[in-house]
Amino acid sequence: MSTTTRAPKTSAPRWISAEWAKFRDLRRPRRLLITALVLGVGTAVLLILTIPATRGTALTDTGTEDVLSAGVLGVDAAAAVLVVLAAWFAGAEFRTGAITEALLRTRGRGHIVTAKTLVIAVASAVTAVVTAVAVTLCGIVLAGTVAGADGKEVLEVAFGPDHLRLALGGALLPVIFSVLAVFGAVAFRSVAGGVLTPLALLSGSMVAGWLPDGPASLIRPLLPLGAVHNVSGIAEAGGTEYVGVLPALLVLIVWVVGGAMLATWRLRRQDF
Repeated sequence: MSTTTRAPKTSAPRWISAEWAKFRDLRRPRRLLITALVLGVGTAVLLILTIPATRGTALTDTGTEDVLSAGVLGVDAAAAVLVVLAAWFAGAEFRTGAITEALLRTRGRGHIVTAKTLVIAVASAVTAVVTAVAVTLCGIVLAGTVAGADGKEVLEVAFGPDHLRLALGGALLPVIFSVLAVFGAVAFRSVAGGVLTPLALLSGSMVAGWLPDGPASLIRPLLPLGAVHNVSGIAEAGGTEYVGVLPALLVLIVWVVGGAMLATWRLRRQDF
């Protein structure tokens, strides 16, 4: 009598633990997370110090709010590294073939997508918030020293509702696009697919911005970047991106849920 050995099935909570252990124990995620933070801070400092060259205004003549908002763009630089990390984490197993063992061990392939997404979302969120705090601190120091602003004014602007919304809302961008990178990597079964998915969406926002106001106002708010801009306050009332915070949050939810469904469907069609 012959017996067939089958890999034991693994439930969703254990998949989350397994993916987290993999993320935690590998060196590359730690290196990329540190790189994201360092790149974000370095970019913030560079953008602030180059205001005279890019805007034609001396730092001493630049408003405190403008100095701090320029520094927040460092979070976008960190987002680029986090997207690469997410694409690699979700897509490398398809290149090596290690995903086959994982597919054999799970009761529902959607658990794999869920586990990878949660790990990346948490790691990206923590890194993005830390980066947002770090670039704000850099902005405070540079505004009070190089730009010569009054210290009390700098603190009032930095901890005011507008800047907090900009900084924390901006921290949402790395999270959303990292999650979309996971979905892209799974859907296209490659690291390249994970990187190109958020890049294509960013390019779509840029192209939509070149369109006349009518089409642009229809397309831009429906893309993830436009939705994040509404949450962070970058989208101004009357602009082609503006729809308000609640509709923008709904748009982001649709993108995340839709991306998860697509990735899960594609993974279920994965052949051994």
